[in-house]
Amino acid sequence: MTRNLVRPLESRVAPPGPFVVVWRWRYEAALLIGGPFLVSVVGWQLTVTVAGLITALVSVSPFARRYSLARLWCVVTPHRIRTACAEALIVTRRGRLPVVLWTRPTREGERVWVYCRAGIVEADFAGTAPLIASACWAREVRVTTSERHPAVIRVDVIR
Repeated sequence: MTRNLVRPLESRVAPPGPFVVVWRWRYEAALLIGGPFLVSVVGWQLTVTVAGLITALVSVSPFARRYSLARLWCVVTPHRIRTACAEALIVTRRGRLPVVLWTRPTREGERVWVYCRAGIVEADFAGTAPLIASACWAREVRVTTSERHPAVIRVDVIR
């Protein structure tokens, strides 16, 4: 019954503009565009050799493996937080999602800074922390407000 009440609200998430799409997928776009560009500049032999050496380094060195995995999670986590916000309807009245500003690795997981647009508050995130943790494949999510900027919240994703 309640699902039928929420269904009209689900269409409230506004589609992002082209610049927002490019910003959200910047790392993937750089890899997709940079790979063929690199092959055209230095040749496929050197590109494959360097990629193989990097893969070997990551597979052999525990430090390189931890670093690479931490950076990979910093790319994946913002996508998962946006998905969780869309599913939990943490949006403005116009359907705009909060903006993920920055993600950095920590010892426990990732620290994500999120800009809350007008109409979104820290309590929205704190109330749906278990849903965000589930979406990010994490054990726990801690939400705190920035001391200097009240519209910016810090989401600590604990793995």
